[in-house]
Amino acid sequence: MKAGDRLGDALERFFALRQHSDDTRFQSRLTTLQAWQIARLRRSHHDLLAQPTTEPGAEFLFSEVYGGRDLRPVAREVRRALPKALKLLPDRVMATSASALEAAIITQELDEQLTDLLGSELDRPPVMLTADLYAAAYRDQQQEAARERQLQLVSELGHHIDRYVRSRMIQTTFRLVRRPAHAAGFSSLYDFLDRGFGAMRPLPSVDTLLTTLATRERDIMQRLLSGHPAPFG
Repeated sequence: MKAGDRLGDALERFFALRQHSDDTRFQSRLTTLQAWQIARLRRSHHDLLAQPTTEPGAEFLFSEVYGGRDLRPVAREVRRALPKALKLLPDRVMATSASALEAAIITQELDEQLTDLLGSELDRPPVMLTADLYAAAYRDQQQEAARERQLQLVSELGHHIDRYVRSRMIQTTFRLVRRPAHAAGFSSLYDFLDRGFGAMRPLPSVDTLLTTLATRERDIMQRLLSGHPAPFG
């Protein structure tokens, strides 16, 4: 599927998310779940956050691709100006956008399902949510295929970004279209990509970082599904 088609499909799924409704109780519960999961990610990958070379890239993933920054401004811009974006930005950059957005949306979809399964358990502070409660809901969710797709996309991102940061031609083209991109009405998309590329550029290999993350998370997924007594290590 071409980058434009993937982005269009991702946008339809994004705007169908329940978090965009007026259900404030659901939104509060989702926020609690995501705060718990971000804290868990930071614990599971604390070594990557402690290293100067990998910290910016890992931080970008945890704070911006997963459940941190509000993606609505980016999504609205892409929906409104997608034909212009496809003409203006390099193909490889748009392919990266599609993978990043799809990974983020799968994450949001899975989180919304977990929020429903955990229900009133999320009406308390994040620290009150135990690993056992989370693991039980995770198994009840039965979404191994979607989670595998999520991890596959994270791995693909490493390949896409490595190609970008090693190509002077693509970097130069991307920098040159900054003003036209802002003028065309997709500054949020451009700035999101620019922050991501900037965070990943210092890495010797983006692919190595994201493959490491995906491999660890796949191991955690299998331990959660098998009922391991200490799934997070």
